[in-house]
Amino acid sequence: MNLVDTLRGLWRRWYIVIPGMLLTAAAAAGAWSMIPPGYERSSTQLLIPGALSMPDGANPYLFLGGLSPAADVLVRAVGSENTRNELVADYPDVEIEILRDTSTAGPVILIAVTAASDGDAREVLELLVDRTGTVLDELQETENIRAENRVTLLPITVDSQSVLDQRSRFIAVAATGLVGMTLTLLLAGLAEGWSASRARRRKGDDQPSDPGQYDQGEATAEEGVLATTPAAPPRTLDGPEYDSERDMTAAPARSVR
Repeated sequence: MNLVDTLRGLWRRWYIVIPGMLLTAAAAAGAWSMIPPGYERSSTQLLIPGALSMPDGANPYLFLGGLSPAADVLVRAVGSENTRNELVADYPDVEIEILRDTSTAGPVILIAVTAASDGDAREVLELLVDRTGTVLDELQETENIRAENRVTLLPITVDSQSVLDQRSRFIAVAATGLVGMTLTLLLAGLAEGWSASRARRRKGDDQPSDPGQYDQGEATAEEGVLATTPAAPPRTLDGPEYDSERDMTAAPARSVR
């Protein structure tokens, strides 16, 4: 079956295709309205080495190469399950992500928050930014590191407005539309196949069960006629017919007086 036959079959089953498309559109609209959009905010922080770790008057941005391991430790400490549960206990629908920004060569920590409202995203992001500085101080205090030699955090970017995240909505609408159209086409195909099967059975009932019975009967009748007709005896050189014909050709012609 080619594309034209398929389109013709769908057109014949318009009473299935059109309602199916309308129901699919309604289901997709319902999924879009039921799933709220996400509000995303992010912040980046840079680790700066302590004053005693550099020569006097040195540029601290030239001494960032050895702070990547410290950034990894801080990310693991802030992103632990206990810290997450403690911070977002009052925000169950909030998703947070804390990691080291590998798009840059420096020790940059990226914090991303996605919430159901702009206010929740802002509050959770502020909590995480403060929590990162607190955890860093606690880790260095545990090791009795002098204040002049401690690593500090420098905020680079903090989003003041949320970015609307529609990914969940688009995924839900696409999945609903795909399922609805698949079911619609499947039902239309089943109806078309069932109708074609009925047409073939109806056509088969109108024809004889044995298509060759009429031909066989005619052949039998012809064989009977041939069987009742006597066959002429074959002509031979020694037969009487041959001799009479030979005598007639051989006898001289008589003249009439």
